[in-house]
Amino acid sequence: MELLFGINGSISASAARPVTVESSTPIGIVATVSSGDVGFKKFNNAEEGLTYIKTSNIATGTLKAALTGIYLQGVNCPIVCYLVPENEDAAQLKIDVLAAIGELTKSSYPTGINLRLGLIIAPVFSADVEIGAKIDAIATKLWATGITDDFSEDEAGFKAYMENFGSRCMLHTTAYTKADGLQIPNSAILAGVIARFDAESFGWAKSHSNRLVLGAAGTTREIEYLEGSDCEARRLRQEGACLVLLDEGWRTYGFETRDIDPIWQALDRVRTFYRVLDAIIKANKWARDREADQLLEVKKTVTEFMNELIGNSVAIGFYVYFDPKKNTKATVTAGKFYLTVEFQDMPSIKELNIEIVYVDDYSEVLINYLNQGE
Repeated sequence: MELLFGINGSISASAARPVTVESSTPIGIVATVSSGDVGFKKFNNAEEGLTYIKTSNIATGTLKAALTGIYLQGVNCPIVCYLVPENEDAAQLKIDVLAAIGELTKSSYPTGINLRLGLIIAPVFSADVEIGAKIDAIATKLWATGITDDFSEDEAGFKAYMENFGSRCMLHTTAYTKADGLQIPNSAILAGVIARFDAESFGWAKSHSNRLVLGAAGTTREIEYLEGSDCEARRLRQEGACLVLLDEGWRTYGFETRDIDPIWQALDRVRTFYRVLDAIIKANKWARDREADQLLEVKKTVTEFMNELIGNSVAIGFYVYFDPKKNTKATVTAGKFYLTVEFQDMPSIKELNIEIVYVDDYSEVLINYLNQGE
């Protein structure tokens, strides 16, 4: 019954909702242990994981090197491990590792950490093409970045390994880094470097090539690097490799994917678009099943968020609109709407060409100087 008398009131909102982008990048690791728990194990950071290794008397396995590589980068991010018992039967161990990688999609239930938009590694084991391919599939599903290892002795061997991949969600690296008395697979080193710089303000939108690798004392395979000349490092990067090499300290070199589309070969662009999309989706969940006029608030929310990205040099420009070609009478009747967000991200400098040209335009300066003594 509608009340006809008195003063009635209601509360509503007509304002842009805040959009929050995940700034902490979780790392998913599949590793082996000689003792202790198996299955899912969550650590708040790598140091906590290394403490667990000591208290559990884990003498061998790939977990220690992986956590050490991340710890040395000084990153403080959540780590989700799926631990597999060591097994002398190589075939069975491979089956176990493949199964463990698949389990990472379910990490939010036992650990409270969702690996969506995170990093996924299986140090050492990912040098196997089949295991690398499984990481690729899971990373693509989670909008994450997978990082594979390779231990080929030369350029041709690494290129042959990379030929098996063509994903926008993968990085490929080679060799071990010598650090803290260990040989650490570079997949773990790169995961630590990426997570460290992701944590900076809008760091996830930047390229993580040319980043200093902390704790590094060398690599097991030195890769030829000559600035301004043809060399192994530049050829490998052209193929989509991400390396650790000596250049004013030990640094990362390369942050490209092997996607067939040149637009998505810039991994910083891939990660930016996925993170922006994820943030927009989460910020507008409130609008689901509301009246269609609330789409104005959705558009306003996205517009304000994109302005923030421009202010922080993540985007150059954008346009938010409901495309009339997609939003037809039929889709409106069905309650189905399409919001298009066009934007261009801030590109990173991948190549700087400097030309030094001889000219004789200043000869008079010399002559005038010589004539000053007269």
